[in-house]
Amino acid sequence: MTDVADRPTTIPTGTELVQRAADLVPLLRANAAQAHAERRLPAENLRALETSGILRATRAVEYGGSEIDSHSKIAMFGELARGCGSTAWVATLYSDADFIVSHLPDEVQREIFSDPDVHCTATLVPTARAERDGTGFRVNGKWPFNTGCLDGTWVAEPAVVELEAGKPEVCLFLMPYAELTILDDWHVSGLRGTGSNSVVGENVFVPEERMLRLEEFKLGHGRSEQNKDRPIFRIPAVPYVLTSGGATFPGLAKAAMELFLERLPTRGPIAYTGYGQRSEAPITHHHVAEASMKIRSGDHLMSGAADIVNRHAQSGEPYEAGEIPEIWGMVSYSTRLYGEAIETLRQASGASGIHESQPIQLVSRDAQALATHAVMMPTTGIEIYGRSLCGLAPNTPML
Repeated sequence: MTDVADRPTTIPTGTELVQRAADLVPLLRANAAQAHAERRLPAENLRALETSGILRATRAVEYGGSEIDSHSKIAMFGELARGCGSTAWVATLYSDADFIVSHLPDEVQREIFSDPDVHCTATLVPTARAERDGTGFRVNGKWPFNTGCLDGTWVAEPAVVELEAGKPEVCLFLMPYAELTILDDWHVSGLRGTGSNSVVGENVFVPEERMLRLEEFKLGHGRSEQNKDRPIFRIPAVPYVLTSGGATFPGLAKAAMELFLERLPTRGPIAYTGYGQRSEAPITHHHVAEASMKIRSGDHLMSGAADIVNRHAQSGEPYEAGEIPEIWGMVSYSTRLYGEAIETLRQASGASGIHESQPIQLVSRDAQALATHAVMMPTTGIEIYGRSLCGLAPNTPML
């Protein structure tokens, strides 16, 4: 928790949060290897996120939040990723979980956000079960991929429950980490600093007011009277999560470009060629130009996705049938473009680029890990969009 005197005294705008994230890049880049080695965020990174107001970006203004729009959200997380992919991803998941909590009853929000530096996390794959128990529920199960759990306070976990007899459905249950067990099973090659361990809950009691029906949340509906008509909180779950999840990749790609160009003037000849300087070789020119164009193309797709989300958030008009599949396709294809740009620059770095002392190898590892996430996996989103273009219904329970 940060000292009150360290916090901003006014609520920052989206533009100000983007700049604050950019200001953190040198610190985050300097600490990226530490996050990777320790498999969690350095305390210095976490304090910087708290004092900047970034972790309150998606909360209601009543709790110091900025109710940030989609363009600013993508830019903010992208700036963090220029410094450290793990830090950006943890900040993204904390913010997304705040978005979930903001759909719970107002009295729950007042309790949770009474601590301005509370860290909420969430997952969405229902690998648990819940049963009615008096005024609430008993939840049992194990959930993998709990990003940010090592510094988490609360977590919203999904479980299958029968709110009506014989009618199972998925609901999200908000539970304190103090009543759960965090396993040490996040031993991975990329995004190690996210500490995305599995969590186990045994017979955890959850009051009824800390439950949210997933079907309602997917539609942009919730249980908050205070937030129900505000633009950010009427965004349906899928386009919100897509534009959040896709925001780390642009920053990783830009980091790869910056790191490559930073080293380029000091690079000597390309082995077994006649080029005395790598910067003079046509292959280098092709690599950086191609990577740059893929990054710019990815940015264009992400901006287009944000345009659609912002337009509906402001107007309150329902999405047309093909718009959410289109957003999924745009985010997924941008992931492919950013990933290809990063891989091009990694290969262009030569054998020295695989040394652990070179930050570009960590950027590459983080990108490879992120590309396996179900939300960003290119093949999934492109297929969903393609089915929509062909007039077929989505084949995913998320739509």
